[in-house]
Amino acid sequence: MRKIFLIFFILSFSSCQLEEKEVDSASELIEKSIRFHDSNGVWAEFSGTFLIVDSLPAPRENRSYQVSFQNTLNKVHYSIEDLEFIVWRDSVQVFKGEIEKDRALMLRNYYSYLWGLPMKLKDPGTQVDEKILRKELNGKSFMVVRVPYEKDTWYFYFDPETAQLEAYKFYQDELAQKGEIIYLDGLVDFEELLIPKSRSWYRTENGEFLGRDELVSITAAQSN
Repeated sequence: MRKIFLIFFILSFSSCQLEEKEVDSASELIEKSIRFHDSNGVWAEFSGTFLIVDSLPAPRENRSYQVSFQNTLNKVHYSIEDLEFIVWRDSVQVFKGEIEKDRALMLRNYYSYLWGLPMKLKDPGTQVDEKILRKELNGKSFMVVRVPYEKDTWYFYFDPETAQLEAYKFYQDELAQKGEIIYLDGLVDFEELLIPKSRSWYRTENGEFLGRDELVSITAAQSN
């Protein structure tokens, strides 16, 4: 009986060690989070449409719009009441309204990045601080990854058990702690691609509410 208990204890201890080793570095934590959110690698070849509703502080009006992705082509189609355009690689085609090319390219990159997290953290050239930070947010402990970009520094908050991405923030000025924090809530399941359902935005320096966007639905592109 003692031998059985000893074997069980050793196996349990080894299992715990393996569990900890799995998230020994930021890169490994990101990989684990990607396995949670996109276990079948759907995002890389995703082709479909997100229906999104924004809730904005008064006096700004709420709005709904569609963003269609063809990720293998680096192509985004944006459509709202008074504006519709396509960005394909570095070219822009406007169907309705007016938008500067640089603004359209920025929006393509913005939507592709934020809705593609955490998968986008594996993009070529992304520099990740390998040390995992431990931080508390709203009374919950998180494993946190710091990712410095050219203009902003980002922090990503992962559930310590599942590695689900639950929040992120970025600083335009890290020393002054000036930036925005985004809380994620709920998940939309599309062929086991788990995308956060809502994102609530606040300023880091004063807690000002900036808005909330909700992913209403995801529909696959119709095959030709």
